[in-house]
Amino acid sequence: MTSFYPLPLNKLYKVMVRAKDPTPEKISELLKVTRRTAVKYLNTVKWLRERLDSPPTLESLQEGLKNVLFKEFRVKEAVGLLSERGVPLTPQSLRQALLLLGIKVSLTEAKAIIEWMRQMDLVRERRVPLITEDLESRVLELVREKGSLTYGTLVKRYGEKVRDVVFTLWSEGSIRVPALESHREKLTGAKDLDKLPPMKGKVFATWHDRISGQTYSQLVIPARARIEARWDLNAV
Repeated sequence: MTSFYPLPLNKLYKVMVRAKDPTPEKISELLKVTRRTAVKYLNTVKWLRERLDSPPTLESLQEGLKNVLFKEFRVKEAVGLLSERGVPLTPQSLRQALLLLGIKVSLTEAKAIIEWMRQMDLVRERRVPLITEDLESRVLELVREKGSLTYGTLVKRYGEKVRDVVFTLWSEGSIRVPALESHREKLTGAKDLDKLPPMKGKVFATWHDRISGQTYSQLVIPARARIEARWDLNAV
C-alpha cells in the first residue's frame, strides 16, 4: 500500500498552508487537478502532517522532510550502498537498498523519495562509462539505466532478436519479467523458444507443424510486458 506520492513540494506546501482541513474537492479546486490526483495530494499531506509541524515556509517543509528521509528512511545509507556498488539510482534499486536496511517501501514511494531528493538538491548522480560490446550487455545496461521499461521499447530499439536475450537475462536472474514468472518452472531449460511443448498463457502462441504433424507453443512476450532491473546488492 502506498502512503505518499511523487508530487511537487511547492504544491504540497500550498495545500498544507491553504487547506487546513483538506478534502479531494478542496484540493482539486485549489490546484486545478483531477479528483484522482487530489486524492494523492490528500494522502501525501496526511503522511507529512503525521511527521511535521505546519511549516511556515517552503524551506522549512524541505528541511523537515530532509530530516524524515535521513532518519526514518536512512537514505544516506541507502544511496551510499548504491554508490559503493556502482548501481544507478532508480526506484527499483533504491527499494532494494532500503530493504537491505530493513525498510519496506513501494515503488511509488521509492520514486517519491528520489524525486523529493532531486527537488531539494540532496543528490547528485554521475554516469559511469561502460563498454557494451554485445546485445546482451546492451539490453542489460539499458534496463538497469531505466529501472523499468516495456518489452515493446526493447523491440523497437533492437528488433525481434531481443526476445532471446530477454529470456536469457530473465532465466539467469539478471532482470525481472513479471509476465513470465508463473511459467518459470515450465520454461526452465528451454532450448528452442519457438518449439516449446504445448502451453497455455498470454505469453504463448500455438502453431502446428504440417511436416511433422506436431503442435508446438512459441514464446511471445507482449509489447506492454514490463522488463525490470534486478539488483542483488549483496553480490555486487
